Amino acid sequence: MTNEAPTPQDVVDQLAARKADAVNSIETLRALRANVVEASAKFENPRAILDYIDFFLPAFEEVVAASDTLSGEVVVKVQRGHIDLLRQIAANCRVEQRRCLVFRDKCINRPLPHETMRPLLNDISVTTRDQLTAFYDLNNAAAKLERIINTMEPEPEPKRVLGRRQLFSNIFKPLKDRL
Repeated sequence: MTNEAPTPQDVVDQLAARKADAVNSIETLRALRANVVEASAKFENPRAILDYIDFFLPAFEEVVAASDTLSGEVVVKVQRGHIDLLRQIAANCRVEQRRCLVFRDKCINRPLPHETMRPLLNDISVTTRDQLTAFYDLNNAAAKLERIINTMEPEPEPKRVLGRRQLFSNIFKPLKDRL
């Protein structure tokens, strides 16, 4: 990490890189899903494989949509909610690594009815695992946003506007109550 203060554009660039990774993973998973459907007779439980892919496709698409939204918002104004969202995505991805391990144990790390399907299953597993790992980088983007927020000048507090009754109550309070 450099000593230069990060800019919102640095974060936008980082989000664009993660979005590009995710779009590639989505395209790859769709192609792999089509291969599973085509060769479904060669799998012991093709529904489990399709469910696994169908879990990650919308999850990755949500991250792509969130990246687009955040990219548009952080250039206008960095907010604490942006940091929280990036950290939540990264945390969710860390949790979903467990799903990858379960998939490997149940569908790959055992004898298969058709060993020729093992590379396809490996590709599915590796694609999801690698994409989840790539999303950990969103913690770094959150840290950059945190640094940006911490270096910004605080917003001035809005002037307190008193209603008519409050104004007169403050003016005509006995001196001992005002101190």
